[in-house]
Amino acid sequence: MALVLKAFPTRLRRFKEGDRVSPQDDLSPQSFDRLVDKGYIEKLPHAAKPKKQDPSKAD
Repeated sequence: MALVLKAFPTRLRRFKEGDRVSPQDDLSPQSFDRLVDKGYIEKLPHAAKPKKQDPSKAD
């Protein structure tokens, strides 16, 4: 997942600041990596999933 830093148009849609995009979105004629390199998109860090507590070890 990534966050749009600068607005940009694609063939299908116009992305504005604050929108979320993913590498699977159709961003043609651009590519996801190119938009990241040019500063239009910022990749978000992966959030660690909270570990499930083992019910057998409950206090």
